[in-house]
Amino acid sequence: MAAAFYRDYIVDLKVRIDDLHTNAERYQTYELTMELLAQKNLVSYTEKKAKGQTEGLSYRRDFMTGQAVHMQQQNAHALFSGFFNLGEFLAFTGERREQDAKQFAELLTDHWQYPTCAVHFVFRQKGQPKTASMKMHFVGLNGEADAAAYEDAAERAKRLVQHRPFSSDLFWEWK
Repeated sequence: MAAAFYRDYIVDLKVRIDDLHTNAERYQTYELTMELLAQKNLVSYTEKKAKGQTEGLSYRRDFMTGQAVHMQQQNAHALFSGFFNLGEFLAFTGERREQDAKQFAELLTDHWQYPTCAVHFVFRQKGQPKTASMKMHFVGLNGEADAAAYEDAAERAKRLVQHRPFSSDLFWEWK
């Protein structure tokens, strides 16, 4: 069974995240957390607004040594923007997690060949009665050929979303 493609979803998500960065005053509250696994590094980005107060934190951690370095928010945002500009995306179901974080990262990234990005975004625009939220974990690929090659590994294929829209206790598309 073929995995579901998420290119259209990522295009929409990127538009929403970019709008948050350019028009933050339009949002009553928000919380955006993203984690990118690429090139044996974990880049973490958090931005939050609650009760009129905003805060953010970004850092890069070498996944092999564990050493962490603080990053400027705009530099981290540029890395995530680059991820969102890749050609195709698949999503993970969140089922079946390994105990060892390094092995799990190597499995998801196909031994660091493909970047993955977990995104949790919750927001309410001013004047809107409801909060919107999503929480998904994607692998970024250059195109459909890479997606087919990535999906060929049976151990990863079991972890990929097969049907959209996807919703589970751990991950969900917009609700």
